[in-house]
Amino acid sequence: MKTSWKLAALVLAIQLVALSNAQAQQGEPPQRQAPVNEMHPAFYLRDSTGAVILPTVGEADDLSAQELQDPAPAPDPDPVPVPAPAPVSIPIVQIDQNKTCADCHDTAFINSTSSHHAKHVQVDCLTCHLPGGVEAVQNHAFDSNGKILLPMSAPSSFSCGSCHGITHDLQTPLEILPDLMLGEMPGIYAQTLRTGEIYAGQFMSSSLLNLEGKFTHDRPWDVHAARGLQCSDCHYSANHPQKATWIKKGPVHLKEDPRSLSISAYLKRPDHELKAATCEKCHDPLKVHKSMPYVERHTQALACQACHSPKLYAPALKAVDRTVITQDGGPVMQFRGIEHAEYKAPNTWYSVGYQPILGRKHTDDGVRFAPYNPVATWEWVSSEDGTPVDAQLVRQVFIGEDGKYRPDIIKLLDKDADGLISEGELALSKEAQLVIQEKLSALGVKSPQIRGVVEAHPVSHGIVKGDFTAASCESCHSQDSRFNSPISLGTITGPQGVELSVAPDSELALSGRVIEVNDQEVVLAGSVDSTGTYVLGHHRYEWTDQLGFLIFLASILGVAVHGGLRIIKRQPHAEKPMRRVYLYGIYERIWHWTMAASIIALLITGIQIHFPGSGSGQRFNILVLVHNVAAVIMILNAALSLFFHITTGEIRQFVPRPKGFVRRITAQAMYYLRGIFTGAAHPLAKSAKHKLNPLQQVTYVGLLNVLFPLQVLTGALLWIGGVAPQVLEPIGGLSIIGPVHNVGSWLFLTFIVVHVYLTTTGHTPGALIKAMVSGWEMLEEEAE
Repeated sequence: MKTSWKLAALVLAIQLVALSNAQAQQGEPPQRQAPVNEMHPAFYLRDSTGAVILPTVGEADDLSAQELQDPAPAPDPDPVPVPAPAPVSIPIVQIDQNKTCADCHDTAFINSTSSHHAKHVQVDCLTCHLPGGVEAVQNHAFDSNGKILLPMSAPSSFSCGSCHGITHDLQTPLEILPDLMLGEMPGIYAQTLRTGEIYAGQFMSSSLLNLEGKFTHDRPWDVHAARGLQCSDCHYSANHPQKATWIKKGPVHLKEDPRSLSISAYLKRPDHELKAATCEKCHDPLKVHKSMPYVERHTQALACQACHSPKLYAPALKAVDRTVITQDGGPVMQFRGIEHAEYKAPNTWYSVGYQPILGRKHTDDGVRFAPYNPVATWEWVSSEDGTPVDAQLVRQVFIGEDGKYRPDIIKLLDKDADGLISEGELALSKEAQLVIQEKLSALGVKSPQIRGVVEAHPVSHGIVKGDFTAASCESCHSQDSRFNSPISLGTITGPQGVELSVAPDSELALSGRVIEVNDQEVVLAGSVDSTGTYVLGHHRYEWTDQLGFLIFLASILGVAVHGGLRIIKRQPHAEKPMRRVYLYGIYERIWHWTMAASIIALLITGIQIHFPGSGSGQRFNILVLVHNVAAVIMILNAALSLFFHITTGEIRQFVPRPKGFVRRITAQAMYYLRGIFTGAAHPLAKSAKHKLNPLQQVTYVGLLNVLFPLQVLTGALLWIGGVAPQVLEPIGGLSIIGPVHNVGSWLFLTFIVVHVYLTTTGHTPGALIKAMVSGWEMLEEEAE
């Protein structure tokens, strides 16, 4: 039995070796051929003159369109399948895709609406619509009429990824190859270099990248890729009959306009602006963010990516100097979120990831805060039109045909004369700039010069679902948050004498930010412009805090000085007959302590919301909830109290009597300023009908008629700003209401301090507080 198992194992091993040898001899398995799109008809290939390109016996002959009329098909009752002709090689450079596609499509209209052409990106039809690009034409055959049937389709994510950034299937572990160091844009790493985005459905933990806490990243690189969405599912034609949202400018009574382009009209003139669809086209944020306070306000002020693209782990640029070329043939680059990158193998780099900054972004619904990656860039441009110089030309200046630095470049940059150019020597002095300028001019660049800019690249992908979002409220609702956190732009010195400035198309995103140099490190500091926005816990108007604190500090000092003098100069009160009087009914006491508790709760939670400390962001939503509940309790209690005092006539207690008012208030003020230190009796007798002295009455008139309504109104507007932010837009939003509410809070805090201190001015320090607890107070006999 044991011998049989050994024999079976030996036979299996021999079979495996034979199979692997056979596969090695056959080479790599062929790539899966894209299925032919039977809906797309065969068509002629044309050159720049419009002539048809027809291969014959391995060569391409040009025939006029008139010579290639489709013959009328003869009826064949018993057709015999004829094998398709073999693919024939043709010179691809002869194909003019505008002329070729113009037989069926309005290529002039397509080019005029193309977002690629608007940015001077010369991308052709087959690169996007033919799997494998124009080179794949060689894999398909012509029919007898000189037409070719190609598997044309909507652009796949892999087609987009060939220019925009890393896309990936689920067949092999994701990896980043050393050709990342070429820094090509456009190229397969372009968007990845700009922001660190990877559009892939594979779990991050399954990749070959060296990620911090790798096996805790049990999520895909992008949740939409994991759900099978292609780029064209979101980036579609603006006039697509099924996907496009038409903006109605006609009758307002129409809920939906059923009129749209026919399929044939759309295929003739498809718009190629390819503007991305909004997240709200597929998602309803109001239904899935029920645990978030003020969902409406958050969704109005923030782009979805602000929370759902919280951290990116692929190598993203923070600085790039394209005015020089490394030995690898690429620019000098520094990466964000990478701690150890000693080797030229990106898979081995230790990636800790980075959190994008927040900046303003124009959207269809207004201006929102969205995530960005700022990158410092130095590059050669043509001073005539500002067009960046082709990287191949710059590479040609530095690198010879042997793939090494040209001798004159070594002589120009080798400062230590060791025959090599180190990374530290790859920075152009003013003299070196003149030499490179001459070389570029000789290659046909018109008036080359160096431009240094900071560009803010928007983060749109790398989307995560709920559990992985930036759920910490503290990331925004704190003084040092994503709105003002400084971010490094690297330690690349750049060309001598070339200062960085914000790129024109990044001015909105980086408004309020400033470029600083700290110890040879370039830093983007400052706070993003927040005009019209007031973020609780982050935005503070210093003058409101300074004014409020000065008033509060004055009250503290006044209480301390007055109380200290009372202790130093204390004199016993004159002995007078006292009697116990029931002053405060049960409702008055409940009202008073409920009001006190709610105001104290409001002050404590308000302080933590306004000055969030470390860790407070984790409970920020709880603080907001408690604050709102306390406000509701205070308002209801005040309303019931108003009803009680009006119906019982107790409201008269708070109204100063005009007759003799000046005399009484002067006497009371002099008592607090002098008489209280000598043990003098109160100038105004207290009774059940006159519980408040004139100073208290004046204070309560201001408190109950000005400060209290002001705080209730501004607090209610703050709440409305969260649930219906559009209501406050005409008055400047929370940027005005927030500071007013803040000043009112300081005044309330000041009142609490003074009020509590004055409760110690009874015949004993604790007498007045005891009276508000029990209802009974000891009064002088004459008071009755």
